[in-house]
Amino acid sequence: MHSFRKSILKLSLFSVLPLLVIGYAIFLTGKQTDDFYKRFISKQQHSLILGSSRGSGINPAILDQIIQLKHPNVKFYNYAFTWGHSPYGPKYLESIQKKLDPKTKDGIFVVIVEPTALMVTRSKPDSPQYYFENDKSVAKTSFVNINPNLEYLMESYDYSLTRALNLKILPPNNPMAEVEVLDNGKMEVKMIKDYSPEKRAEENKRKMAEFQKRIEDLKWSEKRLKYLGETITFLQKYGKVILLRMPINRVPYQIEESAVPFFDSKMEELSAQYKVNYTNFNRTPNDYKCIDEVHLSNQSMTEFSRELGEKIVSE
Repeated sequence: MHSFRKSILKLSLFSVLPLLVIGYAIFLTGKQTDDFYKRFISKQQHSLILGSSRGSGINPAILDQIIQLKHPNVKFYNYAFTWGHSPYGPKYLESIQKKLDPKTKDGIFVVIVEPTALMVTRSKPDSPQYYFENDKSVAKTSFVNINPNLEYLMESYDYSLTRALNLKILPPNNPMAEVEVLDNGKMEVKMIKDYSPEKRAEENKRKMAEFQKRIEDLKWSEKRLKYLGETITFLQKYGKVILLRMPINRVPYQIEESAVPFFDSKMEELSAQYKVNYTNFNRTPNDYKCIDEVHLSNQSMTEFSRELGEKIVSE
């Protein structure tokens, strides 16, 4: 009997310790991660920033600071992912509907648009069953306000469950940047070092070749445009919608304009139909800097967040 109790005790220890380690690792993942996990464990939100990675760095704290002087109940949350995860369609709309607090009455919603967010794979029918986001986390995650979110960790987390713990014990050597999703949903990128100007130019040229190839493999989608309209209609039940196109560098903008020359006219028709303001920030001169042609640098994103907040207040 004594031997049996010792065996049970040993078995318990070997069972409990791994579970404690995994539990602590999941806790650390919820505290700091460069993955989207924190977006799916936060509570329902009042005002949202929506769209692709171009807008994922917009700073809700800056918007709140400016806008709350006029709209004291507004508190923004950044729920913008990537062009591949969150193009406008049924899956992103469903996720937005779950993320928004249904008690919201005076929210403000920044809806970021760009051509690739309204395009589909050229070789496939323009039908939601073929949409390229269907196998990604936004589409696959049914629960977007639960902590811990085991569904996301099991279905969509691309690393081991102990990754956050491993990085805490053994940080990466000589990283170029630190990436973190903040509590307000903002994707924070802290550059530790950068390429030389020559290497950066070479790297950006390579990325623009990839971008050109990507957009050639896509085609315009009237169905995605319809889902964007449905998204706006849904949000307007809870507050005001701001439609905008982020500033980017000249080369990618020209690629987009060549592929979808009617994009702005489509957005203007949409804004008139739903009575929302649309602004293309590429139409007016600006001094914003991009780190990779399409994503604003930290300083420029801070300046843009401030300009956006002031624009919202003035309308």
